[in-house]
Amino acid sequence: MNNGLFDKEGHLTEETLTMLKFDILGDEEMIDILEHISDCQMCAGEFADSFKEDELAEAPLGFQEKVQIKIKSKRQSKIQFRFYCVKVAVAASVALVLVFSNGLNSLVNTATNHVRPLDSRIVDSVNVNLNNFSEKIIKLEVFNNDQEKK
Repeated sequence: MNNGLFDKEGHLTEETLTMLKFDILGDEEMIDILEHISDCQMCAGEFADSFKEDELAEAPLGFQEKVQIKIKSKRQSKIQFRFYCVKVAVAASVALVLVFSNGLNSLVNTATNHVRPLDSRIVDSVNVNLNNFSEKIIKLEVFNNDQEKK
């Protein structure tokens, strides 16, 4: 680090802050100072406080509204993401049920004389309904994703 730019404690000197404020530093010095300011909260505060109220630029008309709209948009996208996660979890649960529903078929096929066997038509009907339901969810997700991309 350049000795003239920093004091004994490693913070920016008043002269350095003034040179930074009026943009009269070389490229290498500017890089060193900006890296320091990004890490040092004290120097960043000193630099920010070096500007007087009349030296600051005013925000353009509508700036605050635009920022608020972007914040609301971010919140909305978070809500949509959470809803998407719930839908994926439901689809995954249905897929697991479908995977393990074949166990119901094998249970029906291996029923002993002591247990009245389940009617395989019921199990098949449940499997078909679950399969149709999961396909609807998948198609809905594809449709929603296509709509979001547009």
